[in-house]
Amino acid sequence: MDCLRSFSFSTNRIATITTASGDLKQWTTGVGDNYWQAYAGIPNSVYNIQGFKNIEVYGIDVLGTIQTQANIGIDGNIVSDWTIDVSVNGQQPLVGGTVVAGYYNIDTTLPDNNIFALGKYTNSVKFASPIISATSIVIGQTRAQGYGWQTIGSINLFWKVNFVVYYKFEGE
Repeated sequence: MDCLRSFSFSTNRIATITTASGDLKQWTTGVGDNYWQAYAGIPNSVYNIQGFKNIEVYGIDVLGTIQTQANIGIDGNIVSDWTIDVSVNGQQPLVGGTVVAGYYNIDTTLPDNNIFALGKYTNSVKFASPIISATSIVIGQTRAQGYGWQTIGSINLFWKVNFVVYYKFEGE
């Protein structure tokens, strides 16, 4: 069995997110207790996989940080947690089974089943059985939260993140 191969791509983005856009929620619980939660990344960014062979994806790591831009005079904040939705378009392995109704509404047919929230505290997803015939990797919505917002109604976020994809060529 051959070793896994890898490739990487990165994002380097600065954005101001506002309450007017509906993508930012800010609140205060006391003097100096300024909290926020933000959403960004729509529309999705897509890395189309091209080459002479199809690939099997065995895992993805996200390495880097999301923080406020250091040299900006307004909209500063402290990012305490963040995740970015990452998905692989391809044929997912699935074991047959049945679902019993319950609180969590398990559904094995949802397109969201291949979306993984990778971030500050969970930066890796690995598959023992790969996603085969992978055609693209989609970088979707970012969810971030923190405290200490400087400006009412807006925050500044700076993404400096690398994605490492572990793969084999199909049939290897």
